[in-house]
Amino acid sequence: PYMWEYGTEFSFFIYLENSGQYYPLSISDSGDYRETPEEKRMILQQLHRIRKTTYSVKKRWNAVSAGGETYICKIARNQDVCLGCYANVKSILEPYSGIMLGDQGYVRLVDEEGRTVSELTKNGISVQKTGKTEDAGYSIRQSLSRAPFSIQMGISNRAVLKVSAGSLLLLLAGAAAFIIAGAAILLYLRYNMIAPIQRFASRLEVYDQGGYALEMTQGNLQELEQIDSKFHKMIRQIQKLKITLYENEIQKQKMEMEYLNLQIRPHFYLNCLNFIYSMIDFGQYAAAQKMTQITAGYLRYIFRCDRAHVPVKAETQHCRDYLDILLLRYPEKFEYYIEVHEEVTDALIFPFLIQVFVENSAKQMLTLERKILISVTVYPEDREEGKYVNIYISDTGNGFPDDILTRLKENKEPETKEGHIGISNCLRRFRNSYGDAGEIFFSNSPLGGAVVDIHLPYTAESEVTDESIDN
Repeated sequence: PYMWEYGTEFSFFIYLENSGQYYPLSISDSGDYRETPEEKRMILQQLHRIRKTTYSVKKRWNAVSAGGETYICKIARNQDVCLGCYANVKSILEPYSGIMLGDQGYVRLVDEEGRTVSELTKNGISVQKTGKTEDAGYSIRQSLSRAPFSIQMGISNRAVLKVSAGSLLLLLAGAAAFIIAGAAILLYLRYNMIAPIQRFASRLEVYDQGGYALEMTQGNLQELEQIDSKFHKMIRQIQKLKITLYENEIQKQKMEMEYLNLQIRPHFYLNCLNFIYSMIDFGQYAAAQKMTQITAGYLRYIFRCDRAHVPVKAETQHCRDYLDILLLRYPEKFEYYIEVHEEVTDALIFPFLIQVFVENSAKQMLTLERKILISVTVYPEDREEGKYVNIYISDTGNGFPDDILTRLKENKEPETKEGHIGISNCLRRFRNSYGDAGEIFFSNSPLGGAVVDIHLPYTAESEVTDESIDN
């Protein structure tokens, strides 16, 4: 157990005076008891000196020499049993021999009274036989935990300066290396990151001011180049989209102008005025007043209808005015039925969506000998994607010609003919306004007559009041 507690520096022994038996207790790293003949003779000499003393725990340590080595030794005696401990000073001081102490530096083993037992210098280990010694240079002192001795280390001023200078040079070299590395990193970041980002930002500024920066950002930052590439791709798409929207807007305005021009037919209004004049000439003042009122409402809708959308109630009232004008002129040729459910009276549609198909049905009555019925119903329709409006227009005339019906079912516009321009314009406006969300179906009824079935998303008048007209 002593071996594990005190290590190899201190050796222990027991001596029995009666029998003269000597027992070493410390073992070496190999497991054998360690003790040289010189050490044993040194111990026996010390035992001979203290035979007549009594046991005392305060027994001082002695510095002794044996075989050219210096030892510190302490022996306690109780009756005929002696317990002792000794250590070679060399084993204590040698671990410090690798420390740079300088020319005047030293490592000393000092006792409790400050006397030097042994000293390690650049010349090796020597026994200090004098008393207290003066410290030289910078010194450090640390007590041993296993014996009443201290290790005193002295470093010469020159060694301190040398170590300090070396440390300072090392720090300066480290600082210089850090500065150089920092500068290299800054240059790398400036060339590979900051400069490309600045160029990219300048492209954004050019675009923000209304220009188009089509040059790619050059640099070594792959991620930024990818962003730049996608940005310019987006710019090109925006340009195409702007052009497309501009062209669509022009086309839309062109269709609206064409549609309005179709509504403004001089011969229709001249016929209305001539009819009013004839009724006044024959004294039919009530009929002339009614005709004047209806014609005024019909014209007011056309000239005031300059918005993108109108409510269903306004469009169907315009259809009534148109049909009432025809009934005053041809009272025995047709009748009509218009019904709008109250839930969709404020639903928005583009102008003349219903009127163009009503007019197409009304034209047939001039060529038929029988009376026909023109019907218009507008009802709400619930779908999974939301609320829709169903506009159903039918008549009891001859229906669509086969060639026209075939093209309409194939979602193609009728070939440009007199009487079909309105339907073609209406279909273009329908696709432009509703896209895939709107549906329009054409058919001929088995009982005779044309059928137009329209389905479009419901949009209330209150949601876009700025696009509606007064009733």
